Amino acid sequence: MPYKRYGLEENSDGTWRVIDYREGKAAETDGAVLDRLPHDTASNLEFILNAQDKGMEKRRGKRTAKASPQHPKEHLMATARYSHRKNLNIYWTVVDAVTGQAVVIDGVVMDMLTEEDAEELVERLNRDEQGKPFSRP
Repeated sequence: MPYKRYGLEENSDGTWRVIDYREGKAAETDGAVLDRLPHDTASNLEFILNAQDKGMEKRRGKRTAKASPQHPKEHLMATARYSHRKNLNIYWTVVDAVTGQAVVIDGVVMDMLTEEDAEELVERLNRDEQGKPFSRP
């Protein structure tokens, strides 16, 4: 499955938000937060934003291809791989920026965490990403 920067997430009240996986939060366009939308509207915006992002990456690739070969996900490697995003009122999910999916450790999805737990896990995962294997506390 190809990498997509934007995805959908359902809110507790049945509305939808467009998630920017790179930023780890609800997407914004022209200062408007794309949250609390009907599913069809959110789905259309997700499609449009992913198409625009893909087009921008292609244009960037054409300009830089002559200078030096670049890994397609270099922008993700330069930043922290893991981040956290708020999902329900007080709960957080730890997200892998490369896949855009919630992190799974030993078969358990890292979801419904307190903000403090999510921040600590993100810090440990990003630190361990630099070559040391992940170890539990």
